[in-house]
Amino acid sequence: MILGWLLVGVGSVALGVSLWVRRTFGVISIDQLLSNLPGGGGEGAGGSEIVVNAVLTGIVAPVAVVALLAFLVTRSLRALREQGILRGTRERWLRVGAVLLAVAVPVSGLGLLGATVGMKDYVAALVREAGNGETIADYYVAPELPVTQRVGTDPKNLILIYLESVEDAFADDTVFEKNMLAPVQEVTDGWDSIPSLRQYAGGGWTMSGLVSTQCGIPLRTATAVGGSAELNELGFGSPVSSYLPGATCLGDVLAEAGYRNVFLGGADAQFAGKGAFLESHGTDTIRDLPYWLDLDETEVRDDWGLSDRRLFERARDAVQELQAGDEPYALTMLTLDTHEGPRVYEYCEWDTDVAMTSITFCSMQQVASFVDYLETEGVLEDTVVVLMGDHQKMLAQGGSFWDELNGVEGRTIFNRIWSPDGVTVREPDIDQFSMYPTLLELLDFAPENHRAGAGVSALADPAAVPPGTTRDLDADEYEALVQGRAVEFYRELWSAE
Repeated sequence: MILGWLLVGVGSVALGVSLWVRRTFGVISIDQLLSNLPGGGGEGAGGSEIVVNAVLTGIVAPVAVVALLAFLVTRSLRALREQGILRGTRERWLRVGAVLLAVAVPVSGLGLLGATVGMKDYVAALVREAGNGETIADYYVAPELPVTQRVGTDPKNLILIYLESVEDAFADDTVFEKNMLAPVQEVTDGWDSIPSLRQYAGGGWTMSGLVSTQCGIPLRTATAVGGSAELNELGFGSPVSSYLPGATCLGDVLAEAGYRNVFLGGADAQFAGKGAFLESHGTDTIRDLPYWLDLDETEVRDDWGLSDRRLFERARDAVQELQAGDEPYALTMLTLDTHEGPRVYEYCEWDTDVAMTSITFCSMQQVASFVDYLETEGVLEDTVVVLMGDHQKMLAQGGSFWDELNGVEGRTIFNRIWSPDGVTVREPDIDQFSMYPTLLELLDFAPENHRAGAGVSALADPAAVPPGTTRDLDADEYEALVQGRAVEFYRELWSAE
């Protein structure tokens, strides 16, 4: 009897956790689970509220319900036996029912949990890889440092702004209450863009967006390399000393070329290993939530960090500092206001029924104001500016835009590109991996065969790209490759000194 109730308890907790994850984050991947959820507490990481809510909803409530049910059932059965009502056939059927309950609840709970965290895709990837042996490593090209630059060109600066959860669909005022991207669309009129920038299969959170667009590979964590100390620390939410040290990423190329690399973000960079990633790949200066708090910033949301308005005000100061220097620079930023759960700052006009619609429009106003500042100050004369969503909007049943976007096919990530030399996009449909070589070529680097990581530059003439790239794969082959685990490959990337 005790074992049966324990099994029911385990199944109920699995159900509770699954429902909480689906309502809070939507269906996620194993890698997202291990790189984000275990480190979900603390400043800049969703705050303690999300952890408390997870524990109460996913663990405490199911355990309490099962415990109460067990107490009431046990007490009732004892009374029925004492009265002689429960005996013979009735008791046998009761035992059969108890066994079925002890099996059905944990099977259902663990099944839903597996579906929630993408366990089926994970297992399928392992089986598929064992069968044909092809992995992302077969398409990976690490740029050899120093990467050649075009002769006769002065180094261009780079301002790379990741827009939290911003995708092209937000401009559709027939689906949403307003065109949320209008401020940025107006200020970047005449800029170029990649018409179809796709989120890679299995991606969809900030660190996956940073790694894919700057290193050209999917992000894999502790499930891929069980023996890596750094990976396992990351998987349990502990600080890591290095992050993918074996990969050659955008920051590495720029640092080797003499760039000063600076990162500004509103959240705590320690969350999910973001700071370790940046420091491991050439970033000289990181200004994040602890830095802003030391400067007595007060426009801060407790669950995540500094407001976008204040972040871009601080970015103006950073640009002035960098422009005054003698070395080329790369300034990378990450916005915050459009992260769930919604908070409308006082400086934003709340004129829609859905709060996130007004929040997103307001955030884009801050971005537009900063771009306008860059143009007014003449920064655009020698600087490449890229605005890009870090990933598509994460859809959860309890989050914003579920009704509008759930089940919609062909969603793409918002992007705008400025270069003093102009931009000619020759491949209009790329994934996040191909942003890495695209960024290099925008800065006049010349990666061999227009490749870096597993990506191929969107600026490359298709005739100049040799066979053997991910462009040669059909949709099914591509998805299978991207979702593969590539255990040995990632072991090398994570364990390299």
